[in-house]
Amino acid sequence: MIRVRNTIFSLTGLEPPKTDYLRWHLLDHMPEQYQLPGLVYALRYIADGDYPAARIAGEGPLAGIGNLVNYFIGEPVVQSHEEFLELGVRLAEAGRFPERRTPLGLRSLALTHWYAAPSALVSAEVIPMRPHRGIVLIIEEPTQDDVSPWLNWLHTEHIPAVLGVPGVAGAWQYSSSAYPGLHEAYLGDPQHATVIYLDEDPLETLKGLTPLLEQRWASGQARPLFAGPLRTPISWEAWPR
Repeated sequence: MIRVRNTIFSLTGLEPPKTDYLRWHLLDHMPEQYQLPGLVYALRYIADGDYPAARIAGEGPLAGIGNLVNYFIGEPVVQSHEEFLELGVRLAEAGRFPERRTPLGLRSLALTHWYAAPSALVSAEVIPMRPHRGIVLIIEEPTQDDVSPWLNWLHTEHIPAVLGVPGVAGAWQYSSSAYPGLHEAYLGDPQHATVIYLDEDPLETLKGLTPLLEQRWASGQARPLFAGPLRTPISWEAWPR
């Protein structure tokens, strides 16, 4: 059984040097989100150093992605989305929002598929909760009304091949949410997103993934708005240095 129904992607640009923003977000702001009735988990990733140059695609505002905060939402989905916005206002009024970043995107997408590589040794339902070194984030928009053949190809051929690349632990896929009643702040044009979870160095693992990822757009049924690596700002001791 999987508890996650939706995700909130909060995308911002790269942080300026010598800032305490990441520390504040990880130790103050993000923990407060667990007040939300449907929040299952939350993760943050950054693209700094050599990461921006390694991305495969980036268009419009999303070309400047430097940070991703990924909130995993279960039931009650709509109530949790509403309280997410309300909590941000309350924290700001209490002086708990010291720095605001210009948003590049805020979207709510519905979870559609979840996968685990055999090497991960855990079920696909918990792949994001398993410690990992980083991700490849892919955000795409359909170029035609019916992209079901492309989505079926992703599910039956593409993702299984991705899971066979060394360093890949799993992947979760999302599509534009069909939940009625969501605030307009979360809505937008149709989108699909894939998060590929990585056990090994994201920059090195991306080299093996790139030929596969570029095949996603060969049919012309979707085009990339962003495709690139991000790393976790948290160091795990599960791997040797």
